[in-house]
Amino acid sequence: MEPVVDTRALKPQGPSDPLSRARITNAMAAHSPAPAACARPRVALVNMPFASSRYPSIQLGLLQAILARHNIAATTHYFNLRFGARLGWEVFEIFCRQTPRLLGDWLFARAAFGESAPDPRLYLDSYRFELEVFAARFGRGLNYLERLRERDALSFVEECLDAVAWDEYDVVGFSSIFAQNTAALALARLLKSRYPRLITIFGGANFEDEMGIEYLRALPWIDYAVTGEGDVALPALLERIASRDATPEVPGVARRTGDRVSFGGRAPTVPDLDQLPDPDYADYFASADAIHLPARVLRHPVKLPYESARGCWWGAKHHCTFCGLNGMGMAYRSKSPARVLAGFAELAARYGIRDFVAVDNILDMHYVREVFGVLADRPREYSFFHEVKANLTREQLELLARGGVTSIQPGIESLNTRLLRLMRKGATAIQNVCLLKWAHYFGMEVLWNLLVGFPGECAEDYERQMAVLRLIPHLPPAHGGAIELHRFSPYYSDAEALGIRNVRPDTAYGHVYPSVLDFDQIAYFFEFEAPDTLPHDAHQSLYQHILWWRRVWGRPRGPFLTYRRQGGQLTVSDGRQPGALPMVHTFDGPEALVHEFCGPTHRGVKHVVEDLVKHGVGADQASAQSALDRFTTLGLMLEEDGRYLSLALPEQTAFATVGGNC
Repeated sequence: MEPVVDTRALKPQGPSDPLSRARITNAMAAHSPAPAACARPRVALVNMPFASSRYPSIQLGLLQAILARHNIAATTHYFNLRFGARLGWEVFEIFCRQTPRLLGDWLFARAAFGESAPDPRLYLDSYRFELEVFAARFGRGLNYLERLRERDALSFVEECLDAVAWDEYDVVGFSSIFAQNTAALALARLLKSRYPRLITIFGGANFEDEMGIEYLRALPWIDYAVTGEGDVALPALLERIASRDATPEVPGVARRTGDRVSFGGRAPTVPDLDQLPDPDYADYFASADAIHLPARVLRHPVKLPYESARGCWWGAKHHCTFCGLNGMGMAYRSKSPARVLAGFAELAARYGIRDFVAVDNILDMHYVREVFGVLADRPREYSFFHEVKANLTREQLELLARGGVTSIQPGIESLNTRLLRLMRKGATAIQNVCLLKWAHYFGMEVLWNLLVGFPGECAEDYERQMAVLRLIPHLPPAHGGAIELHRFSPYYSDAEALGIRNVRPDTAYGHVYPSVLDFDQIAYFFEFEAPDTLPHDAHQSLYQHILWWRRVWGRPRGPFLTYRRQGGQLTVSDGRQPGALPMVHTFDGPEALVHEFCGPTHRGVKHVVEDLVKHGVGADQASAQSALDRFTTLGLMLEEDGRYLSLALPEQTAFATVGGNC
C-alpha cells in the first residue's frame, strides 16, 4: 500500500458543536427510525479515509453485490478518493499505511466529537518525536498535522454532507477498518443531525464483537452495529427495517432502542463461499474517473481485491501468539478452484484490470496446482499478491510464479527457530531462508518482517539470527519492529500464561476518543509489560543491519551470490559485500554435486550420501560431511540442526529447474 496526493480547497467550516447525547437522541425520537413506506430501503454505502485510493473496497463491493441479489439497491460513495484529491495522492497514500499512534483517527477526532474531543496539544506533545518523523516523510511538520485536524478534516466532512442528496436514501452503511473509524463517525454524526430519519449502520473490523457494541452504546448517532460477517446479517437487517419488524433480534446485529442496546448474538458465517457473488466495483471506477485518479501512484497501479478464503487454516490449529486477525472467525473456508478461476475472469472482463490482491490471510494449498497450476499452462493473464505460509517448496513457488503470483507476504517474522517456536509459527529458520531464496529467484517481491520483543527471548536468539542475516544480503531485505499487542491475539486473550503483564489500551485512545467511551472495550491496540524480554537497546544492531540491508538493495548493483555449472565444474561468484571485489570459488567432482543437492532444499548428510550414490559417486558419510563443512566455513551454505542449504542462486534464467523440491 503506497501513498498519493493533489490539493483541492474545500469549504473551511466544520462541525464544532459539543458531543450532545440529548440533542441527537431527542432528534431521533422525533422521527421514525424506519423508512417511509417502501418495499425495499434505499441504501448508501460509504468508504471514508483512510482507505487506500489504489483499491476499491471489497467489503462494500461484496455487500453491494449481495444486496442486489436481495433486490435492494445500493450505491457506494468513495469519499476516500475525495480526500486523496484534497491532500495530494502521494501524501494521502502515506496516511493510508500504518501511521503512528492512531494518527489517522486523531485527524478526524474533532470532526467526529466536536468540543468533546480531547485536547489536540496533549497528543502532539505526547508523541512529538514519532509524529515529526512521520511528517518528515512528505516534507511537513507538526503544524501541518494540526491544520489537517482543525481545518481540512472538518471542511471535508461538511463537503461529504453536501455532496450527496442524502434524503433520497433510507439507510447509510459505514465500513470501518483500520484508520477509517473517526472519519466515518464524523460523517454519521452530521448525517444524523441533519437527517434524523436516516438509519445508520456500522460494520467492519473496528466493530468486531465487543468493540461494536460499545460504540453503539456510547454514540447515539449509530443505530445498528453489524459485528462479524455481514453477508447474511445485513440483508436480514434491511429486510427487518423494511417490514418495520423490531423482533426477533437479527444474529450478528446490535441495535439501539432509545437508550437501550440489544444484541442478537454471533453472526452466522458463510459456510459455502462459492455462493457469494463477485464484488461490485463499478462505483469505485466511476468515482475515480470523476476525480481524475492518476493511473499510477508511487509506481503502483490500481489493483482489484479478491477473496478466495476466510479464516486461517494454520491459526485454527496453532494460533500465532501475536496475531489478532480474523477476530472471532478463525475457522477456515475456501472457494472451489473452479469458482476462483471464474471470479478472476469475470472481474478482469468487467473492469479491464488484471492485477489482483488477495485479501485472504493464507493461501489454500490446493490452489497451488488447481488454480495457479492451471494458469501456469496458459499465456500470462494476470498478476497476483497473496499471503502465504513459509513452508512452500521450490516446486510450488515455481508454479505460483508461472501462474502469475508476483508478490507474496510469507509471514516469516524471524530467522531464529527458537523465536519461531515462541510465536507458534510452525516453521524453522532454514525453511524461511529457503523460501526467500527461491521466491527471489522466481522473480517474486517478498514482503516480510523481523519482529522482536517476544516473552522468553534471549540474547543468543538474536546472535544466531544475526549470523544468518550476514549470510543472505543477496536475498530480499526485511522490515523490522517490535511486536504489538492486538485484541483477539493469544497475547491478549491468554496474556498471563504467555508472559504478558499489565495489559491496557494504548494511551493514544485517550487522545482520540472522548471519555464517554470505554477504552477497554473499543481498543484494538494495547500497551503491556513483558518482563521476560530483552531491553530495547539489545535490538539496535538488528535494526541497524536492516537499514544497511535495505540501503544496499537500493543500489543499481546490489549484493549477489550465484553459481553456474559447466561440465563437472561448479563456479560460485560471491558479491555479497558491496564495494569489495567479488570472490570466485570453484568446485568439481563430488563437492560440486554436494552443493547442488543442497540447493533446492535443506538436506542432512545422510541424504547427501544417498544422492551421491544415486549419481554413481562412491561416498561415505565422512567425506560428505567434510564437503558440507567446507561450504559452511566459506559461508556458502546455511546449517541448522544438521541440515544444510546452499545459499547461491543459479545464474540461469528463472524456471530452469535443477531438480528436487524445496
